[in-house]
Amino acid sequence: MRIETLWLGRGGQGIVTATYIIANAAVMDGFYAIANPEFGAERRGAPVKAFLTIDKNPIEDLEPIKTPDAVIIFDDKLIDSMRFAIDAVKPGGYVIVNSAKQPEEVRKIVGRNDVYIVVVDAVGIAMKHVGLPVPNGPLAGAFSKVMGFPRLESIKTAFENQLGKAVEENFAATKEAYEVAVVLKPEKVDTSAKPKGVISTTSAFLTGPYELVGWQQVNKGGAVGPGSSLQYLTGGWRIEKPIIDHSKCIMCRKCWLYCPDDAIIEAWREAPGPRGRVFRTKVIDFDYQYCKGCGICAEVCPTGAIQMVREI
Repeated sequence: MRIETLWLGRGGQGIVTATYIIANAAVMDGFYAIANPEFGAERRGAPVKAFLTIDKNPIEDLEPIKTPDAVIIFDDKLIDSMRFAIDAVKPGGYVIVNSAKQPEEVRKIVGRNDVYIVVVDAVGIAMKHVGLPVPNGPLAGAFSKVMGFPRLESIKTAFENQLGKAVEENFAATKEAYEVAVVLKPEKVDTSAKPKGVISTTSAFLTGPYELVGWQQVNKGGAVGPGSSLQYLTGGWRIEKPIIDHSKCIMCRKCWLYCPDDAIIEAWREAPGPRGRVFRTKVIDFDYQYCKGCGICAEVCPTGAIQMVREI
């Protein structure tokens, strides 16, 4: 028995920690396990992936996983951009998704009818027990539920070894996810069929294809021009997004002053006035293409006009 898995999420969500916890717990249960995170200088919110292989026999090869038995997705907004990873799951495999959406809606987004779809509101459970939007513990619980291993008791011990703190809180989140995760069975499975694709083994896995050029075409000193950050729509990093009540906003612009991503903008808005007249007024708005959902704007708003609303 050999299980090859891919864990996809964003920096700060505990992807690497989750694979280490599952690997640690699996070893305690008599398995062999290797966890291989793959990332560079990614900052919080940037996509991160990690591979985890579990086997009853010693694992002697370290080849990259190209067609996993399971993909665990920490952020449902990654499904579209990481479609090729979902396509690479073997027929009859598992796609485990952290999402507050209805399970049938998640099935439609995933777009596979030959795999098990597992849905759990991992962020909501983590907020309830740990107080942080870190879904790694609940997703470990969902993984244990559908795979039948590692045991919950072993996961708790792995928390003690790996974290050394907040063990009871994290284990409570893991146990609840184990109990409430919804499993949708595949409509049909042809185990002899090959996956639709394979996972790339290059950095283009996360950032898209690169254009390879000869050394003669590289700028001196490797210098490049400014402005490339506009290509990266970092709004997909959010777990929560800011919503503004314009009736409370006094246009003090403190949110604009403190926003680290220049995602606060001023916009014109038409509003009805007396005697049927229509007025154009300036209002605060958000550029959701780049807003990462840090919540600083809501913290500094003196009137409470800005509230953070759960998005995944």
